[in-house]
Amino acid sequence: MSALSRIPNQEIDRNVTAADLDERFLLIGKLDGSLSAVYIKNGLQVFSVKISETEITAVCCEKHEEQEHEDNQVFYAGDISGNVFVTNKKGRILNKVHLLEGGISAIVNWSKFSIHVHTHTGSASFSDTSKEFRRQNFSSDSGDFSYDNDGTLYKSVSRGMFRVIRYNCGSPNRVIATVGIEFEETGNNCSEVFAYAIIDEEYKEMIDEGIAETTLAVFSKYIFRVLEFQSPVKQVMSCRHHEGRAKADEIFILLWNGNLLKVTSSLLEDPTVPDEALDLIPAIVHEEEEDYKGFSVFGKKICLYGNDGL
Repeated sequence: MSALSRIPNQEIDRNVTAADLDERFLLIGKLDGSLSAVYIKNGLQVFSVKISETEITAVCCEKHEEQEHEDNQVFYAGDISGNVFVTNKKGRILNKVHLLEGGISAIVNWSKFSIHVHTHTGSASFSDTSKEFRRQNFSSDSGDFSYDNDGTLYKSVSRGMFRVIRYNCGSPNRVIATVGIEFEETGNNCSEVFAYAIIDEEYKEMIDEGIAETTLAVFSKYIFRVLEFQSPVKQVMSCRHHEGRAKADEIFILLWNGNLLKVTSSLLEDPTVPDEALDLIPAIVHEEEEDYKGFSVFGKKICLYGNDGL
């Protein structure tokens, strides 16, 4: 089981609203619209700049950069107003774009200098992010889901009570709760892992009242497993498609009570493996409940964040 410790940097002590990490850097977004990066090794600051007048809701490190081109290192951030930023290692804004489709909930670095940006209503893709920042068409496919109080997930945004987004969960996100994990075949013997997450703030009232679902559906073409937990699921992350040494056949599951669990992906996605044979074990356990906003994992590093920092 992992042990938690604070990074010795006062810049990230309070009001953290988004975080991501890679091999060297920890990237932090804050309530006041500032973006900071520190070195994981010693906590020393790389940069800290105010890039927005509103809350930063998503951040992402460029994880596909080759070592010999580290001078081209870039970082990504999105705010609650729908702005997407690209900065360099000095914190200078290289590119900025505004999405009319709403606040940013997740940024997925799917290829070198290429990202998917998720809002509450869908997603947009960008390539050549360090230079021309080319945008492709906006798609509503990832936002066309909803959820009911009894745990029913709909492939329609209008049928359920709460809005749900679908995204590649190899990156952290800004969501209220996670209700499903989908394994999608890619043709290369390694399924891609997607999460289905509730984004409506109203659902948090059900969590606070103790009446929210505490299950997590696992499916491919059909639901073949439903896991039951002590607390609703906050967020999940898959390490299956991480780069280099960080790649691992693991999925991490953060519960609303602050406990973090992990399980082997290949066991979880195999319908013939019974629930009792899963190696679902604690990664981090708290004696008392902790109010985390989310987490990020890369290799052997885990970062949990909230109002009290990291």
